[in-house]
Amino acid sequence: MDEFPQAIRWIPTDGRPHSKDPDVSFAGESVAHWEGDTLVVDTVAIDTRMRNISVGKAGDANSWTHSEKEHVIERFSRPSKNFLIYQVTVEDPIVLVKPFVSAPLRWSLAQGKDDNWTEYLCTANEDSDAYQGIDPKIREDYEKGRLPAPNGQP
Repeated sequence: MDEFPQAIRWIPTDGRPHSKDPDVSFAGESVAHWEGDTLVVDTVAIDTRMRNISVGKAGDANSWTHSEKEHVIERFSRPSKNFLIYQVTVEDPIVLVKPFVSAPLRWSLAQGKDDNWTEYLCTANEDSDAYQGIDPKIREDYEKGRLPAPNGQP
């Protein structure tokens, strides 16, 4: 069984269109194409039982439901070796007055302060020192159920 099955999507990147009658699923049907150095992922047929979450606040605080007409466009670009920029647009003429467009989010792929991209080693959350190193206030909020798990901790 895959460790993160909800996070895996098979996305063809050859520029093909969506199926004429795509099967509805929790991840929807995604197809992608390139616009220069930016990968554009286009998703439709997302199961309406899914909620759109993490818009401005962690967890379900700002979640909203969507209709069968929801259309999600994600843009991934990598301006340098160690940085990734992600932006999402959500269109849903039934639920939203206008499309929701996120601010571009920038992540560092480096794990060290010297900005070198290093290997990620999954320890099955066995490294108790990593959990102890989390800010005490955040750890307390998580333990009392006020926050989702930080950094993939159980």
